[in-house]
Amino acid sequence: MARRWGKPESVDWRGQPSSPTSFCIFPIRDKEFSPELNIFLVYNHADKGRKNPLAQLLGFDAQQQKGGKRKGKPAAYGMPGGGLNPEWLETTEKTAIREGGNESGIRVVRAHLIPIPGEKNKALILDKRTSDLIRWVPYTDGQQVHIELRSQEKLLLNPMNYYLTEVDWFNSKVKEFLLNLKNDLIAEGVCTEEAIAQQGLSINTLTREELLGLGVDEEEVGKKTDPEEICEIGGFALLPVGLLRWMWENKRFYLNPDEDRENPLDPTTYVYYSHVMRILEGLDIMGVA
Repeated sequence: MARRWGKPESVDWRGQPSSPTSFCIFPIRDKEFSPELNIFLVYNHADKGRKNPLAQLLGFDAQQQKGGKRKGKPAAYGMPGGGLNPEWLETTEKTAIREGGNESGIRVVRAHLIPIPGEKNKALILDKRTSDLIRWVPYTDGQQVHIELRSQEKLLLNPMNYYLTEVDWFNSKVKEFLLNLKNDLIAEGVCTEEAIAQQGLSINTLTREELLGLGVDEEEVGKKTDPEEICEIGGFALLPVGLLRWMWENKRFYLNPDEDRENPLDPTTYVYYSHVMRILEGLDIMGVA
């Protein structure tokens, strides 16, 4: 029997649920790694099996889909960030500070809102029964767009906020860890100091215990007493802005140039293309380079 979807009806946005997301740009100036400005990213494990419509949009790459099926958030490096917690009555700025620090293990001192123009937000159309993402519609701050829903669909507004942060990098355990990693790689002949200065440094195989030791919050790695909880974070990257600009201009978003996007490595060296775009846009808007 064919499924009946019913006639679509226009949606009044008033009173519709909203779930804001805050992302952080971590600019790092540290000549021990590079004379160039670097951007700190976290490695996100794939969102396998979880039906979270917001997670499906964090750097969602249609090129990584197979058979037209949405598979959730792919594994990749991206900006620290997350969703606002309404129970805490926090602002989107406080969300950026909390989530940025929790995911990175680095204390966020301040977060400055980046006035990104255009359709940066997403109106999510979900299945009422399963909450699976059906489609999404971009929209600009303060501007309602015409949306029609069928009887089996519901709407969730997802405002996206981006912040340029000031972080306590030089007192962080993560900085010390990455510096030791750099020195070890050079001592072992894996790469040179010049190569790291130009191509950056990354690791995506850290364990839960290692991440906790570096200051990542337990919420991001899962509680040891609950085997059902999934470790969201797998490591970090420190990438020069020049490399990110090259990636965007050439539309190549893998740190390993030999990685096949049709059959990506596990763990992958992919960097969310949408995060690269927003980082470069945010730096330009805020006059940081």
